[in-house]
Amino acid sequence: MNSHTDGSREAGEAAAKPPVGRRALHGLFSLLRGLLYGLVMLYTFGAILYDGPFGPAGETGNLVAGIAWVGLAGAALVFSRGVFARIGWFGAAVALVMVPWGLLIRPSNDREWKPEFGRTGHTTLEGDRITFVNFRNFDYDDEGKEIVRWEDRVVHLSNLEGMDLFLDAFGGDLLAHPILSFDFGEDGHVCLSIETRREQGEEFSTFGGLYKMFELQYLFGSEEDFIRVRTNVRDEPCYLYRARHGAVHAREILMQSIAAQNALAEKPRFYNVLTANCTTSLRAQRPSEKRERFDYRMLVNGKLDEYLYEKGVLETAGLAFAELRPAALVNPVALEAHRDPRFSDRLREDRPGF
Repeated sequence: MNSHTDGSREAGEAAAKPPVGRRALHGLFSLLRGLLYGLVMLYTFGAILYDGPFGPAGETGNLVAGIAWVGLAGAALVFSRGVFARIGWFGAAVALVMVPWGLLIRPSNDREWKPEFGRTGHTTLEGDRITFVNFRNFDYDDEGKEIVRWEDRVVHLSNLEGMDLFLDAFGGDLLAHPILSFDFGEDGHVCLSIETRREQGEEFSTFGGLYKMFELQYLFGSEEDFIRVRTNVRDEPCYLYRARHGAVHAREILMQSIAAQNALAEKPRFYNVLTANCTTSLRAQRPSEKRERFDYRMLVNGKLDEYLYEKGVLETAGLAFAELRPAALVNPVALEAHRDPRFSDRLREDRPGF
């Protein structure tokens, strides 16, 4: 009798348990749901920390507000009964932050900018004549102090011969900053640097670039400014490559970049480390049918030159990439040519691909 009862109980318990596969699937969904909640909480916390109402990013007030909000959102998840109630209360907590964040924090061209970002540039085209207004051409003394110098620079489109690429590998193989240099022959070189436009007291932050910490700025300027400040002042490794595409392709990229700069002068936008950084902005400004297939090295852009080498974009002089990259380093020459009026020519002398 007892044996029969025990057997019936075991059979009932086995029937009550869901199949192993269903339990594993339920566990996976629970894990994914928890991960999603965690990511949303982390991003919202960052929005408070970097863009909160209590002063610049990292201020104590923003940190306290962020921690308080995490407690509120956590309570919504823990104490709500039922899936829909949990989603509703958690969504309300997120909306409490993200709705005003999305609607009230707007980009601007009118702030207390650092000197190197102090002017909003725009470009005019009149026939063959291109005028870069607020062209940056800072000088740097032997101690690295900047001598502020903004000007209007005139070049002629018919003189455009090609395009070069500087890569400032300030973050090693993880982060770099590409600078395009358009070769206008007798009119000289014009650089394009797509930057985080930083206010007084602000420093670059990768995490801050996920939010609305910086405006996006297209800066046209001289190699003597953009390269020397990186090689001779900041001591960041910079590499110089010649692009294989000639004047036609260079002109196409230049016109797209001018249009993007002029659009920002009229309607500012925020920088975003993923969607609108110094690399992805160049990709995004191209017509969708001409955009390169996305590659992770557009974000981990310390390897951008490796990617461009593999795509056949760079002049290589027959060298493997492992040989080309060290030969492309310009720092020693830039230091020697700090005051040389032939600075740009010196950077290219005996350089592979030139």
